[in-house]
Amino acid sequence: MYINNVIISYALKRSFLLNYIVLILFSLVSQNITLSAENKNNFKNTINIEVNTNYLDRLPANDYILGPGDQLKIIVSREYPELTTNVTIDGEGTIYLPRLSRIFIEGLSINELNSVLNKAYREYVKYPSVESIVRTYRPIKVQIIGEVQEPGLITLDGSLSLGDESKSLYFPSLFDAIQRSGGITEFTDLSKVQLIRKNRISRGGGKITTKINFEDVLIYGDISKNLRIYDSDIIKFNKSLKPNQSLLSKAITSKLNPKFIDVFVLGRVNNPGKTTISRASVLSDAIDVAGGMKAIKGPLKFIRFNNDGSMDKRKFAFRYNAKRGSFKNPYLKNGDLIVVGNNILNTSNEIITDLTQPFLGIFSTYSVIKAITD
Repeated sequence: MYINNVIISYALKRSFLLNYIVLILFSLVSQNITLSAENKNNFKNTINIEVNTNYLDRLPANDYILGPGDQLKIIVSREYPELTTNVTIDGEGTIYLPRLSRIFIEGLSINELNSVLNKAYREYVKYPSVESIVRTYRPIKVQIIGEVQEPGLITLDGSLSLGDESKSLYFPSLFDAIQRSGGITEFTDLSKVQLIRKNRISRGGGKITTKINFEDVLIYGDISKNLRIYDSDIIKFNKSLKPNQSLLSKAITSKLNPKFIDVFVLGRVNNPGKTTISRASVLSDAIDVAGGMKAIKGPLKFIRFNNDGSMDKRKFAFRYNAKRGSFKNPYLKNGDLIVVGNNILNTSNEIITDLTQPFLGIFSTYSVIKAITD
Protein backbone atom coordinates (compact mmCIF):
# COMPACT_ATOMS: atom_id res chain seq x y z
CA MET A 1 0.00 0.00 0.00
CA TYR A 2 2.80 2.36 0.91
CA ILE A 3 4.58 1.63 -2.38
CA ASN A 4 1.40 2.31 -4.34
CA ASN A 5 0.99 5.68 -2.64
CA VAL A 6 4.60 6.61 -3.48
CA ILE A 7 4.11 5.65 -7.12
CA ILE A 8 0.87 7.65 -7.34
CA SER A 9 2.52 10.69 -5.68
CA TYR A 10 5.49 10.51 -8.09
CA ALA A 11 3.12 10.25 -11.08
CA LEU A 12 1.15 13.27 -9.92
CA LYS A 13 4.30 15.34 -9.45
CA ARG A 14 5.61 14.30 -12.87
CA SER A 15 2.27 15.15 -14.47
CA PHE A 16 2.26 18.56 -12.79
CA LEU A 17 5.84 19.24 -13.98
CA LEU A 18 5.01 18.27 -17.56
CA ASN A 19 1.91 20.45 -17.54
CA TYR A 20 3.97 23.37 -16.21
CA ILE A 21 6.58 22.96 -18.99
CA VAL A 22 3.85 22.75 -21.65
CA LEU A 23 2.27 25.93 -20.25
CA ILE A 24 5.59 27.83 -20.49
CA LEU A 25 6.21 26.60 -24.05
CA PHE A 26 2.69 27.58 -25.07
CA SER A 27 3.21 31.04 -23.60
CA LEU A 28 6.46 31.51 -25.54
CA VAL A 29 4.92 30.27 -28.78
CA SER A 30 1.94 32.59 -28.31
CA GLN A 31 4.28 35.52 -27.73
CA ASN A 32 6.23 34.59 -30.86
CA ILE A 33 3.02 34.40 -32.86
CA THR A 34 2.01 37.83 -31.56
CA LEU A 35 5.40 39.35 -32.36
CA SER A 36 5.41 37.74 -35.79
CA ALA A 37 1.95 39.14 -36.48
CA GLU A 38 3.10 42.59 -35.38
CA ASN A 39 6.20 42.38 -37.58
CA LYS A 40 4.06 41.23 -40.46
CA ASN A 41 1.71 44.16 -39.97
CA ASN A 42 4.64 46.58 -39.81
CA PHE A 43 6.11 45.08 -42.97
CA LYS A 44 2.71 45.27 -44.64
CA ASN A 45 2.40 48.94 -43.71
CA THR A 46 5.87 49.59 -45.12
CA ILE A 47 5.23 48.07 -48.54
CA ASN A 48 1.75 49.54 -48.85
CA ILE A 49 3.05 53.12 -49.11
CA GLU A 50 1.18 54.63 -52.02
CA VAL A 51 3.32 55.21 -55.10
CA ASN A 52 1.84 57.29 -57.91
CA THR A 53 3.01 59.53 -60.72
CA ASN A 54 3.87 62.31 -58.27
CA TYR A 55 6.85 60.19 -57.21
CA LEU A 56 8.39 60.79 -60.65
CA ASP A 57 8.49 64.55 -60.02
CA ARG A 58 10.90 64.21 -57.10
CA LEU A 59 13.88 65.98 -58.67
CA PRO A 60 17.14 66.17 -56.71
CA ALA A 61 17.64 69.27 -54.58
CA ASN A 62 21.28 69.43 -55.68
CA ASP A 63 20.95 68.88 -59.41
CA TYR A 64 24.27 68.65 -61.27
CA ILE A 65 25.59 72.08 -62.34
CA LEU A 66 27.28 72.20 -65.72
CA GLY A 67 30.75 73.59 -66.35
CA PRO A 68 33.72 73.57 -68.76
CA GLY A 69 34.80 70.06 -69.70
CA ASP A 70 31.38 68.40 -69.48
CA GLN A 71 30.45 66.48 -72.62
CA LEU A 72 26.74 66.47 -73.45
CA LYS A 73 24.31 64.89 -75.85
CA ILE A 74 21.46 67.29 -76.54
CA ILE A 75 18.26 66.02 -78.17
CA VAL A 76 15.96 68.87 -79.17
CA SER A 77 13.10 66.65 -80.36
CA ARG A 78 12.78 62.99 -81.27
CA GLU A 79 10.93 64.12 -84.42
CA TYR A 80 13.92 66.14 -85.61
CA PRO A 81 17.01 63.90 -85.22
CA GLU A 82 19.06 66.33 -87.33
CA LEU A 83 19.01 68.74 -84.36
CA THR A 84 20.60 66.17 -82.02
CA THR A 85 24.23 66.97 -81.32
CA ASN A 86 27.15 66.03 -79.09
CA VAL A 87 28.94 69.00 -77.55
CA THR A 88 31.67 69.82 -75.04
CA ILE A 89 31.43 72.90 -72.86
CA ASP A 90 34.53 74.96 -73.66
CA GLY A 91 36.73 76.96 -71.31
CA GLU A 92 34.46 79.98 -71.64
CA GLY A 93 31.38 78.00 -70.65
CA THR A 94 29.81 77.93 -74.11
CA ILE A 95 28.64 75.36 -76.67
CA TYR A 96 27.48 75.44 -80.31
CA LEU A 97 24.01 74.17 -81.15
CA PRO A 98 22.16 73.94 -84.51
CA ARG A 99 20.15 77.14 -85.18
CA LEU A 100 21.17 78.73 -81.87
CA SER A 101 24.89 78.99 -82.71
CA ARG A 102 27.14 79.74 -79.72
CA ILE A 103 25.38 79.95 -76.36
CA PHE A 104 26.57 80.28 -72.76
CA ILE A 105 25.39 77.49 -70.42
CA GLU A 106 27.98 77.31 -67.62
CA GLY A 107 26.36 77.37 -64.19
CA LEU A 108 23.04 75.90 -65.32
CA SER A 109 21.72 72.64 -63.94
CA ILE A 110 20.50 69.92 -66.32
CA ASN A 111 16.85 70.84 -65.74
CA GLU A 112 17.55 74.55 -66.07
CA LEU A 113 19.32 73.94 -69.40
CA ASN A 114 16.40 71.87 -70.69
CA SER A 115 13.95 74.60 -69.72
CA VAL A 116 15.99 77.38 -71.35
CA LEU A 117 16.53 75.40 -74.58
CA ASN A 118 12.84 74.52 -74.83
CA LYS A 119 12.05 78.24 -74.87
CA ALA A 120 14.88 79.04 -77.31
CA TYR A 121 13.87 76.32 -79.82
CA ARG A 122 10.18 77.26 -79.96
CA GLU A 123 11.14 79.67 -82.71
CA TYR A 124 12.30 76.75 -84.89
CA VAL A 125 10.44 73.67 -83.61
CA LYS A 126 6.69 73.49 -82.96
CA TYR A 127 6.89 71.27 -79.88
CA PRO A 128 10.48 71.07 -78.62
CA SER A 129 11.17 68.48 -75.94
CA VAL A 130 14.81 68.96 -75.04
CA GLU A 131 16.77 66.15 -73.37
CA SER A 132 20.26 66.98 -72.10
CA ILE A 133 22.38 63.96 -71.21
CA VAL A 134 25.84 64.16 -69.66
CA ARG A 135 28.01 61.74 -71.61
CA THR A 136 31.26 62.45 -69.73
CA TYR A 137 31.53 64.36 -66.46
CA ARG A 138 34.36 66.85 -66.05
CA PRO A 139 36.93 66.33 -63.26
CA ILE A 140 35.82 67.97 -60.03
CA LYS A 141 38.00 70.14 -57.83
CA VAL A 142 37.17 70.22 -54.14
CA GLN A 143 38.72 72.38 -51.41
CA ILE A 144 39.42 70.46 -48.18
CA ILE A 145 39.88 72.69 -45.14
CA GLY A 146 40.70 71.88 -41.53
CA GLU A 147 41.66 68.79 -39.54
CA VAL A 148 42.56 66.09 -42.07
CA GLN A 149 45.92 64.57 -42.92
CA GLU A 150 46.53 66.62 -46.07
CA PRO A 151 44.12 69.57 -46.50
CA GLY A 152 44.11 71.52 -49.74
CA LEU A 153 42.72 71.37 -53.25
CA ILE A 154 42.05 67.86 -54.56
CA THR A 155 40.92 66.70 -57.99
CA LEU A 156 38.73 63.65 -58.59
CA ASP A 157 37.23 62.16 -61.72
CA GLY A 158 33.67 63.37 -62.28
CA SER A 159 32.49 59.78 -62.53
CA LEU A 160 34.26 56.54 -61.74
CA SER A 161 33.78 53.03 -63.03
CA LEU A 162 34.41 49.58 -61.62
CA GLY A 163 35.24 47.12 -64.39
CA ASP A 164 32.57 47.34 -67.08
CA GLU A 165 31.74 51.07 -67.32
CA SER A 166 28.24 50.38 -68.61
CA LYS A 167 27.36 48.38 -65.49
CA SER A 168 29.26 49.97 -62.62
CA LEU A 169 29.37 53.75 -62.93
CA TYR A 170 29.41 55.71 -59.69
CA PHE A 171 30.14 59.25 -58.61
CA PRO A 172 32.74 60.51 -56.10
CA SER A 173 31.43 61.00 -52.59
CA LEU A 174 32.45 62.64 -49.35
CA PHE A 175 34.24 59.40 -48.43
CA ASP A 176 36.36 59.65 -51.61
CA ALA A 177 37.28 63.26 -50.85
CA ILE A 178 38.42 62.46 -47.31
CA GLN A 179 40.32 59.43 -48.55
CA ARG A 180 42.13 61.51 -51.20
CA SER A 181 43.12 64.05 -48.54
CA GLY A 182 45.01 61.31 -46.68
CA GLY A 183 42.22 60.50 -44.24
CA ILE A 184 41.39 61.85 -40.81
CA THR A 185 43.60 62.46 -37.79
CA GLU A 186 42.92 61.41 -34.21
CA PHE A 187 41.62 64.97 -33.63
CA THR A 188 39.22 65.19 -36.59
CA ASP A 189 35.66 66.00 -35.54
CA LEU A 190 33.48 64.05 -37.96
CA SER A 191 30.23 64.84 -36.15
CA LYS A 192 29.87 68.27 -37.79
CA VAL A 193 31.42 68.16 -41.25
CA GLN A 194 30.46 71.31 -43.15
CA LEU A 195 29.74 71.05 -46.88
CA ILE A 196 29.47 74.28 -48.90
CA ARG A 197 28.46 74.28 -52.57
CA LYS A 198 27.07 76.36 -55.39
CA ASN A 199 23.33 76.84 -55.45
CA ARG A 200 21.29 76.55 -58.63
CA ILE A 201 20.63 79.84 -60.44
CA SER A 202 16.87 79.21 -60.37
CA ARG A 203 17.12 78.98 -56.57
CA GLY A 204 18.92 82.27 -56.19
CA GLY A 205 22.52 81.24 -56.88
CA GLY A 206 25.19 81.92 -54.29
CA LYS A 207 26.25 79.22 -51.84
CA ILE A 208 24.34 76.71 -49.75
CA THR A 209 25.66 74.97 -46.64
CA THR A 210 24.83 71.78 -44.78
CA LYS A 211 26.33 69.92 -41.82
CA ILE A 212 26.83 66.16 -41.86
CA ASN A 213 27.48 63.71 -39.06
CA PHE A 214 29.97 61.52 -40.91
CA GLU A 215 30.54 59.39 -37.81
CA ASP A 216 27.27 57.66 -38.72
CA VAL A 217 28.89 56.43 -41.93
CA LEU A 218 31.87 54.84 -40.15
CA ILE A 219 30.12 53.59 -37.01
CA TYR A 220 26.65 52.60 -38.27
CA GLY A 221 27.18 52.25 -42.03
CA ASP A 222 24.63 54.98 -42.78
CA ILE A 223 25.51 55.58 -46.44
CA SER A 224 22.80 58.26 -46.75
CA LYS A 225 25.28 60.60 -45.03
CA ASN A 226 27.96 59.83 -47.63
CA LEU A 227 26.86 62.61 -49.99
CA ARG A 228 27.93 62.95 -53.59
CA ILE A 229 30.39 65.82 -54.05
CA TYR A 230 30.38 68.35 -56.87
CA ASP A 231 32.89 70.61 -58.56
CA SER A 232 33.81 73.68 -56.45
CA ASP A 233 32.55 72.10 -53.21
CA ILE A 234 34.24 73.24 -49.99
CA ILE A 235 34.48 70.71 -47.16
CA LYS A 236 35.45 71.88 -43.67
CA PHE A 237 36.56 69.73 -40.73
CA ASN A 238 36.72 71.02 -37.16
CA LYS A 239 39.38 69.94 -34.68
CA SER A 240 38.24 68.19 -31.51
CA LEU A 241 39.88 68.91 -28.15
CA LYS A 242 40.45 65.23 -27.35
CA PRO A 243 41.94 62.49 -29.54
CA ASN A 244 39.61 59.73 -30.70
CA GLN A 245 41.65 56.62 -31.39
CA SER A 246 38.63 54.33 -31.77
CA LEU A 247 37.29 56.47 -34.63
CA LEU A 248 40.74 56.53 -36.21
CA SER A 249 40.84 52.72 -36.01
CA LYS A 250 37.46 52.53 -37.77
CA ALA A 251 38.78 54.89 -40.45
CA ILE A 252 41.69 52.52 -41.07
CA THR A 253 39.56 49.35 -41.17
CA SER A 254 37.06 51.03 -43.53
CA LYS A 255 39.95 52.14 -45.79
CA LEU A 256 39.08 55.81 -45.27
CA ASN A 257 42.65 56.13 -44.01
CA PRO A 258 45.57 54.25 -45.55
CA LYS A 259 46.75 51.35 -43.43
CA PHE A 260 50.41 52.30 -43.71
CA ILE A 261 52.44 55.53 -43.76
CA ASP A 262 56.07 56.37 -44.50
CA VAL A 263 58.27 58.17 -41.98
CA PHE A 264 62.02 58.76 -41.86
CA VAL A 265 64.13 57.43 -39.00
CA LEU A 266 67.73 58.67 -39.16
CA GLY A 267 70.84 58.59 -37.02
CA ARG A 268 71.77 55.89 -34.54
CA VAL A 269 69.35 53.14 -35.51
CA ASN A 270 70.20 49.83 -37.14
CA ASN A 271 68.24 50.45 -40.37
CA PRO A 272 68.09 54.21 -41.00
CA GLY A 273 66.04 55.71 -43.84
CA LYS A 274 62.45 55.59 -45.01
CA THR A 275 60.37 53.35 -42.74
CA THR A 276 56.88 52.03 -43.48
CA ILE A 277 54.70 51.67 -40.40
CA SER A 278 51.06 51.23 -39.41
CA ARG A 279 48.91 54.38 -39.47
CA ALA A 280 48.23 53.94 -35.73
CA SER A 281 51.95 53.90 -34.84
CA VAL A 282 53.76 56.16 -32.39
CA LEU A 283 57.39 57.29 -32.38
CA SER A 284 58.64 54.28 -30.38
CA ASP A 285 57.02 51.90 -32.91
CA ALA A 286 58.92 53.56 -35.76
CA ILE A 287 62.23 53.15 -33.92
CA ASP A 288 61.46 49.46 -33.38
CA VAL A 289 60.66 48.95 -37.07
CA ALA A 290 63.91 50.73 -37.96
CA GLY A 291 65.79 48.00 -36.11
CA GLY A 292 66.02 49.66 -32.73
CA MET A 293 68.59 52.11 -31.40
CA LYS A 294 72.30 51.72 -31.14
CA ALA A 295 74.09 53.23 -28.16
CA ILE A 296 72.56 56.70 -28.18
CA LYS A 297 74.46 59.93 -27.72
CA GLY A 298 72.52 63.12 -27.41
CA PRO A 299 68.77 63.82 -27.47
CA LEU A 300 66.22 62.57 -29.96
CA LYS A 301 64.70 65.03 -32.45
CA PHE A 302 61.17 64.82 -33.81
CA ILE A 303 60.31 67.02 -36.81
CA ARG A 304 56.97 67.43 -38.56
CA PHE A 305 56.34 69.72 -41.53
CA ASN A 306 52.76 70.99 -41.31
CA ASN A 307 50.52 71.70 -44.28
CA ASP A 308 50.34 75.42 -43.45
CA GLY A 309 54.11 75.78 -43.88
CA SER A 310 54.93 75.69 -40.18
CA MET A 311 57.17 73.15 -38.50
CA ASP A 312 56.72 71.16 -35.29
CA LYS A 313 60.17 70.47 -33.89
CA ARG A 314 60.80 68.70 -30.58
CA LYS A 315 64.03 67.70 -28.83
CA PHE A 316 63.96 65.43 -25.82
CA ALA A 317 65.54 62.44 -24.11
CA PHE A 318 63.80 59.36 -25.48
CA ARG A 319 62.11 56.81 -23.22
CA TYR A 320 60.55 53.63 -24.62
CA ASN A 321 57.92 53.59 -21.90
CA ALA A 322 56.62 57.11 -22.65
CA LYS A 323 52.83 57.16 -22.92
CA ARG A 324 51.50 56.54 -26.42
CA GLY A 325 50.30 59.80 -27.94
CA SER A 326 52.21 61.94 -25.43
CA PHE A 327 54.56 64.83 -26.28
CA LYS A 328 57.60 62.51 -26.18
CA ASN A 329 55.90 59.61 -27.99
CA PRO A 330 53.46 61.18 -30.47
CA TYR A 331 51.26 59.43 -33.00
CA LEU A 332 52.97 59.77 -36.36
CA LYS A 333 51.88 61.24 -39.69
CA ASN A 334 53.13 60.55 -43.17
CA GLY A 335 56.52 62.23 -43.72
CA ASP A 336 57.48 62.72 -40.07
CA LEU A 337 61.23 62.78 -39.30
CA ILE A 338 62.90 61.14 -36.32
CA VAL A 339 66.59 61.80 -35.71
CA VAL A 340 68.22 59.57 -33.09
CA GLY A 341 71.43 60.97 -31.55
CA ASN A 342 73.81 63.58 -32.89
CA ASN A 343 75.57 61.75 -35.74
CA ILE A 344 73.15 62.81 -38.48
CA LEU A 345 75.99 64.27 -40.59
CA ASN A 346 77.25 60.72 -41.14
CA THR A 347 73.99 59.77 -42.88
CA SER A 348 74.46 58.96 -46.57
CA ASN A 349 73.58 61.42 -49.35
CA GLU A 350 71.05 58.94 -50.70
CA ILE A 351 68.99 59.14 -47.52
CA ILE A 352 69.15 62.94 -47.55
CA THR A 353 67.87 62.90 -51.15
CA ASP A 354 64.97 60.58 -50.31
CA LEU A 355 64.28 62.55 -47.18
CA THR A 356 63.86 65.94 -48.81
CA GLN A 357 61.97 64.75 -51.89
CA PRO A 358 58.47 64.72 -50.28
CA PHE A 359 58.84 68.32 -49.13
CA LEU A 360 60.10 69.95 -52.32
CA GLY A 361 57.86 72.86 -53.26
CA ILE A 362 57.10 73.55 -49.57
CA PHE A 363 60.54 73.50 -47.98
CA SER A 364 63.94 73.84 -49.61
CA THR A 365 66.51 71.08 -49.26
CA TYR A 366 68.59 73.50 -47.21
CA SER A 367 65.79 74.21 -44.73
CA VAL A 368 65.10 70.48 -44.27
CA ILE A 369 68.76 69.64 -43.59
CA LYS A 370 69.07 72.69 -41.33
CA ALA A 371 66.04 71.54 -39.30
CA ILE A 372 67.70 68.15 -38.83
CA THR A 373 71.17 69.35 -37.95
CA ASP A 374 70.26 72.30 -35.69
